[in-house]
Amino acid sequence: EDLATACAALDCRVLVTEDCHGPEALEFVRSLGPDLGLVYGTRILKRELFGIPRLGSINIHKRKVPDYRGGGPVGLWELLDGAPEIGVTVHGVVEQVDAGAIIHAETIPIHDHDTLTSLALKAHVVGNDLLVRAVADYARGTVQPQVQEGQGRTFRSPAPPQLMRLEKELAARRPAFRAERSRPIPKLLVRTVLGLPIAAIRNRIRRRRGQFPVTILFHHIVGDRPHPFAISTEHFLKHVEFLRRHYDVVSLAEAIDLLKTNRVTAPTVVLTIDDGYQDNFLPLRAIRERVDVPITLFVSTEHVGKGTEFAHDVASGRHGFAPLTWAQLAQLRREGVEIGSHTRTHFDCGSSDAVALHGEIVGSSQDLETELGEPATLFAFPFGLPANISPEAMRLATSTYGWVLSAYGGSNFASAPRANHLRRWAYRNDLWELELLLQSLLELEPRADAAA
Repeated sequence: EDLATACAALDCRVLVTEDCHGPEALEFVRSLGPDLGLVYGTRILKRELFGIPRLGSINIHKRKVPDYRGGGPVGLWELLDGAPEIGVTVHGVVEQVDAGAIIHAETIPIHDHDTLTSLALKAHVVGNDLLVRAVADYARGTVQPQVQEGQGRTFRSPAPPQLMRLEKELAARRPAFRAERSRPIPKLLVRTVLGLPIAAIRNRIRRRRGQFPVTILFHHIVGDRPHPFAISTEHFLKHVEFLRRHYDVVSLAEAIDLLKTNRVTAPTVVLTIDDGYQDNFLPLRAIRERVDVPITLFVSTEHVGKGTEFAHDVASGRHGFAPLTWAQLAQLRREGVEIGSHTRTHFDCGSSDAVALHGEIVGSSQDLETELGEPATLFAFPFGLPANISPEAMRLATSTYGWVLSAYGGSNFASAPRANHLRRWAYRNDLWELELLLQSLLELEPRADAAA
């Protein structure tokens, strides 16, 4: 039904059939006079179908060929082999399974906290990118097929009992991501038992009055390499799915519009990511592709431009965590991600040095406009505690950007007075703590005048 609607909007003919090799299906494909066939997630096709298009057909295979031909969950055989990466390939379709010439291929590193779920999510996005690139090459006549070399291996999809056994084997061999809690379980139980009746009554009143808060959360890395600032791809996906079921998850721009109306009729959450680590690029795209969740990134522009590591990582002896590039940010912006400033060098804005503050706060705005082609309207203070926001920094930020964000906690109410300053809570990797935070049962609201 969704496919038919989408095709109708594009004036594209569609046929739904139980037999893609039946006479009706073959005649339908011939009637289109196709130049190129795109194969995506089907069973093995016969030449009588894939040979109809003038230029033949191409297929996405979410593995490296010829080493991993055939079926099974994405990443399964590579994880069992202890491989350092998985491959994603667009290749020509021939009668032998996954043996056609390679049109485009990329690899995705396998990190410590990667799972079958995270690898499948990432491979989906990379596969789509490769498919678009391949179609463009065919349209321009610039295709350069590469014949597969080597004998290779072909795998069969495991039956459900075998897959369960293999998944248990992987779970025993690979470290799972562990979400650390800030409080022991007994304290969380007390807060839950005593707080739930209060939260239920409070939510009923807020719904009737249209006075729910807008809760803005900040994180740093969604990715699968170990880092104290990180949450794994699969873990974050589960959180986002939970939030989408129980909250309105909106963009920062939508949240600002809601606050301006002075009426918020549902519990509302905004997701933001600070600093601009490159590890976020593929996982965030993959999660947004799966659940279409709005996300705002706050980036330090000099790190982006020079590719330098963040000082807090270097000081802790962590290396190899590069920032996003301008090309990656431009792609994320095209895909709907909001981009805001986080100063040029992740600068501590508790400083009273007017010249340094101007370069960091105003200069980063200029960098974003120059590189992304649109004015920057959002700014988040690095570190973001009251001690990291001097009066001069607040004055300069609020005069340069439409909205500025701190990081010392607090919810945002439509009825509260504000000088375009929004508060944010630190994201909790443990879902229990996250839900208590969103229900105002985990932390106390900070004073309204906490920031300078």
